[in-house]
Amino acid sequence: MGVFFCILAAGLAVAPRQAAAQASKPIYERVTEPALKAGMDFPEPKGPVVLTVGGRIASDRPIRFDLPTLEALGLIRFTTLTSWTVDPSVFEGVLLSALLDAVGADPAATTLRLIALNEFESLIPAADARTWPVMLALKRDGEYMPRRDRGPIWVIYPQHAFPELGHRDFLSRWVWQLKSIMVE
Repeated sequence: MGVFFCILAAGLAVAPRQAAAQASKPIYERVTEPALKAGMDFPEPKGPVVLTVGGRIASDRPIRFDLPTLEALGLIRFTTLTSWTVDPSVFEGVLLSALLDAVGADPAATTLRLIALNEFESLIPAADARTWPVMLALKRDGEYMPRRDRGPIWVIYPQHAFPELGHRDFLSRWVWQLKSIMVE
């Protein structure tokens, strides 16, 4: 069993009773420690590329991730509801903030352009990655997600800890079949 981490969202206005309840429960469980961190060289993909990150990053070219390289950023797990599933699901993946740190995303960047396999695009505030533990989910209920079931990567917000993340204003940020992120 992994080590539990509790994160508090800085600057998020919540009722004191709700904040106290959230502070007492861990938001996510650390499954694996990061083996790949900021400043380290990224290996060339040996398997299929599942994610490409470009734009305002430390590299002069986009960084391509295969599944093992993405998982080397360290895995987390949490159980949450979504607007597209009947029951809460257990999601496992990497923190968006860990990915941004590893690729050396420009701290002055304000927007992340998320692009899905079907070319759907969603612009999300870069601050989301620092405000909440947003996950790039690779597994749902212990199984890698196939394309036909929103995989291989689905952006998941911790709605279980912050119910407002399930509101209409956030729904376009839950991009599934994610293929690339452009830091802008």
